[in-house]
Amino acid sequence: MVELACLLDAKARIAESPVWYPEDAALYWTAIHDFRLNRLNVRTGHNTAWPVKEKVASFAICDANLLVAALHSGFALIDLQRNTLARIAQPFGPELQVHLNDGRCDRSGRFFWAGTLHDPRTLKNGALFRLSTRGECRQMADGVIASNGLAFSPDNRTLYYADSRGPVVWAFDLDPASGDVSNRRIFAAIPPGQGLPDGAAVDAEGCYWSARFMGGRIVRYRPDGAVDRDIPMPFDNPTMVAFGGADYKTLFIASGRGSLTADQLAQQPLAGGIFAMQVDTPGLPEPRFTPAPGLLALPRESLT
Repeated sequence: MVELACLLDAKARIAESPVWYPEDAALYWTAIHDFRLNRLNVRTGHNTAWPVKEKVASFAICDANLLVAALHSGFALIDLQRNTLARIAQPFGPELQVHLNDGRCDRSGRFFWAGTLHDPRTLKNGALFRLSTRGECRQMADGVIASNGLAFSPDNRTLYYADSRGPVVWAFDLDPASGDVSNRRIFAAIPPGQGLPDGAAVDAEGCYWSARFMGGRIVRYRPDGAVDRDIPMPFDNPTMVAFGGADYKTLFIASGRGSLTADQLAQQPLAGGIFAMQVDTPGLPEPRFTPAPGLLALPRESLT
């Protein structure tokens, strides 16, 4: 059994999108259903929370106070210092019954990617979108129920993308110059009873670490799709992993408690917390998104 530390007993229904900010040894994360963005100082254990009037599914960091975010309704810039948000694009209509879900920047930092989730998770009408630093939004893939597991190879030539309801993880060829994708193929098909592929990250060796929601495990895949490690967790619902720490050998793990029964919660009282474990292979710094001046000039509204 690996040594796992609970950094924050957040008791979140769904804690998601941990992103390491090395300048301040801080981990940003979102409590989606609590309508809060968070910043955890891992040295002191102090967590700062910002109320947000709309659910924040995922985000990438621009700087200490500015994030590009996948709100449920669309893409936005969030300014934590001014407590404002600026809406960039809403690439779908309400008739689809979808909202944005998992997202992150590719290695170039030129694009923020996020996919949609159909609610009530029955139709394959979801899609993957790519947002440029100039605010241009383009659909890149379709045919998904619940977008998850976005991650990029170290050379930015492979994009990983999961459908939690597949349950499957695909790999795409990614052209680093254009940002276009092709050659969609199955990277990993999840066997029954082993959970749903949720958030993910890629380490310096190009291995894909996948959180298995309702599976109580973190699985590391080699670049050829073979399982390298299968690490049990003391809670059922890991939601996403992220690398950080001084040497990027700390694996941060977000979790959720919303689907658990009272009996299950009694057995896993720290579910919904933020955890950390040490790994042998380091991860890579998350790219920063640098919005063009036109995005910074967009109209702003209150964060709450």
